[in-house]
Amino acid sequence: MINSEHIHRSIAEANNLEELRDERISVGDVFRSLAAHPAQIITRWNWKAALLGALLRASFYITVYKASKENWRVAFAAALVEFTFRFITSGASGALVQSFRRATPAWLATLIVTISLPTISHSIEFFTHYVQETYFSSILPASENKSRQIAFAVSVLFSVLSAMFNLFIMRHGVLLVGAGSESKSLWSDIKRFPLLIVEFVSFLPIEIINYVKNRNYLPAIGIFTGFGLVVGTILGVFRGKWSWAWTTALGAWAIFFVFTLLVAVVLHFIKRKN
Repeated sequence: MINSEHIHRSIAEANNLEELRDERISVGDVFRSLAAHPAQIITRWNWKAALLGALLRASFYITVYKASKENWRVAFAAALVEFTFRFITSGASGALVQSFRRATPAWLATLIVTISLPTISHSIEFFTHYVQETYFSSILPASENKSRQIAFAVSVLFSVLSAMFNLFIMRHGVLLVGAGSESKSLWSDIKRFPLLIVEFVSFLPIEIINYVKNRNYLPAIGIFTGFGLVVGTILGVFRGKWSWAWTTALGAWAIFFVFTLLVAVVLHFIKRKN
């Protein structure tokens, strides 16, 4: 076991958390390192997260705007704004997420990443698109069918899940930048995505199923309840409407419940087959 004093001394001396590749560090250590050496967010700017995040978000905005029957000029204007600011912010966000990939306890690191990053990024997103539609609509046309509000609300939910997913895959050595031999090519990372996506979406349902099997019901209820509350709260706060909070929470619980049942059925058949 690594002596706690040695970890703190190493972190104080290191200019970059990735220099401590063989050490497990606490959430507090991550904050101390980032406070002492904030430049590492720039030096470890995650170009992989920036590129993939910007492309995904831009295509997402085009899809939502066209589904809302906006014309192509409006859709492309929103996508261009989204791509530009996401390319900048996603690189920094990716570096922050990577900072927490080895932090313990894992649940606290996940909670911090899941709440803080969507809050920061969507504050910037709201401001950016608002300025575009309010002051630059003559150059970049504004939406006419409230597409911005719809896209923004759904984007919040997507951000919560993507923040969790990014931390999950970085813990598996994927999408890393500046991590020495652990960093792989972007194509190598992408090839691992399908299996990691399956593991990610089934992680919480499997946790609940295992808790229920062991008759440990409180943690199972806690995971299920917490999922809907987090999603509902974030969407409700950003939309400023209580109705968005409780309807989204109910929708999240319904989807989560059905998916958990589906995972339970699949696991049952796999067990019987083996």
